[in-house]
Amino acid sequence: MSEQTSPLREVWVCGIYNWPASITKEERIKNPEYPRYNWVDIDRTDIEYYNKVLAVFKKYSVSCIGMRCGKGYHVLGDEVSYDLWRKIWFEIKPFADPKWAPHTIRISKKRNEEVWERPVYYNNGREIQPWMKAAMSFICKAMRGENSTNLYNAMHHSGLDKYFQCIVYKVELK
Repeated sequence: MSEQTSPLREVWVCGIYNWPASITKEERIKNPEYPRYNWVDIDRTDIEYYNKVLAVFKKYSVSCIGMRCGKGYHVLGDEVSYDLWRKIWFEIKPFADPKWAPHTIRISKKRNEEVWERPVYYNNGREIQPWMKAAMSFICKAMRGENSTNLYNAMHHSGLDKYFQCIVYKVELK
């Protein structure tokens, strides 16, 4: 008896890298200790994981935006020095999805029915930054289905490409 499997479907999603758009690949190679943003993908719905990550950002006075999405939460922290990035990363790593690399984060839905809540700004000592407004605008438009179907154009219209290297990639769904 053959086992029947559901066919895979591919969808395109948007992501941003955690280095500033102003830093070239050559500069990142030349100086691997460049400043960067702390992203974290929490792949659990337990609010305590989210609260513990937020507490780390608060401890280091790093403002961030966070949201409920997919199978858990995303938190995007403000740009910090490499040394501070490492301190924060080692404290939040236990709460992150172990299969996820901390240099990029998805900012669009995979499925129409995916949980995708409005992002929240957390002021931990620095007022809301323009990159945060751009990210929150893009995410809220994605929630309402108002972004262009040309994903690079959608990220450009929200201003994300001023702050980050943007990426569009395929995700396989069952």
